[in-house]
Amino acid sequence: MTRRATNLSQRRTSPQPPADYRPYGDRRPYVVAETLAELHGPTGGTVMLPRHLDWSGHAEYDLDRPARLASMYKVVLTEASTVEDLNKRLDADLLRRLWPTLWLPSQLRQRWESKFPEITITRNNVT
Repeated sequence: MTRRATNLSQRRTSPQPPADYRPYGDRRPYVVAETLAELHGPTGGTVMLPRHLDWSGHAEYDLDRPARLASMYKVVLTEASTVEDLNKRLDADLLRRLWPTLWLPSQLRQRWESKFPEITITRNNVT
């Protein structure tokens, strides 16, 4: 006996989100540093991120490898829950250098760039 899906022909419209729906990225509480001067994270060597920042199973980052450095900065920026997470793990000069190339959620990028226009200037000079 073959079973057929029911109600397929009766579905004519796709479900619509509620009128007040906002995408998760718009609601996510991204943390932004208080000042760039307080970002004194490591600039080389190997860093092991705590589980609350990186639960991927690959939380060890060799900062001397450019791709892993950029990956760690993206993880910290998107997953930080406190300003202290940022201050301990990001370096201001490295952040300025990496900023134009980091793949970040647009809301996070807008929040950082509105607070720190000098990052935007660096980004515009590179592009």
